[in-house]
Amino acid sequence: MKRLPIIIFLTIICFFQVEGQIQYPCWEFKINGGFNIGGTSPLPLPAEIRKVKSYSPSPFAPHIALEGTRWYNEKWGISAQLTLDHKGFTVKDEVKNLHTEIEMGDEKYIGNFTGENETKINNTYISIPIMASYRISNKWTVQLGPYIAYLYNPSFKGTASDGYIRRGSPIGEKTIVDNATFDFSDDQNKFDFGIQASGEWEFCKDFALRGQLSWGLKPIFPSDFTAVSFNMYNIYGMVGLSYRLKIK
Repeated sequence: MKRLPIIIFLTIICFFQVEGQIQYPCWEFKINGGFNIGGTSPLPLPAEIRKVKSYSPSPFAPHIALEGTRWYNEKWGISAQLTLDHKGFTVKDEVKNLHTEIEMGDEKYIGNFTGENETKINNTYISIPIMASYRISNKWTVQLGPYIAYLYNPSFKGTASDGYIRRGSPIGEKTIVDNATFDFSDDQNKFDFGIQASGEWEFCKDFALRGQLSWGLKPIFPSDFTAVSFNMYNIYGMVGLSYRLKIK
């Protein structure tokens, strides 16, 4: 019993010695999880959108990632992730002379719509970010780099109501729109790419709080798609946790 404090002290010393004996280069593996919040938006807002009446993020927008980092020294490394992301939101706005396509009953209308618009986006992406990682300190790490993403499960739907549409042009034949729908899910680009930045704070051994921003540089619709007359980009933040699996 008298030797127990010495044994504990030596055990602690050995533990920290092992922790400090990481040989570089080395691999570090983590699993990240959290929730996305943001939007798929034109930049800047076009003149056709006169007023944003409401915005709500998707109630369930998970982010799950497996991350591997090759550390070349105590400060610098290269990280890659395999990520599953659900990105979505609902927005209601007032529009004027918005060129679009809508359906009422069995008939399709192509023209300029004025009235209320509700858009619901719920897209699931599989993405691969490749980032430079930098340790500011033992607790803080930041990352920056490009990502490429594949649209696995698309959903871009909405309604148009309380207005009218002029077929063909702003001075075309006027049709009253009480309630119409649109579905551009399958018209979206299958691939997205952009820039991803993140930061982590390790609040206890192997666990860290993680914040992340991904900014899409590719419009979600192809250039020849005319039902949406402006470019829209994925801009989403993520807040979650990171857990270190192992270092070897």
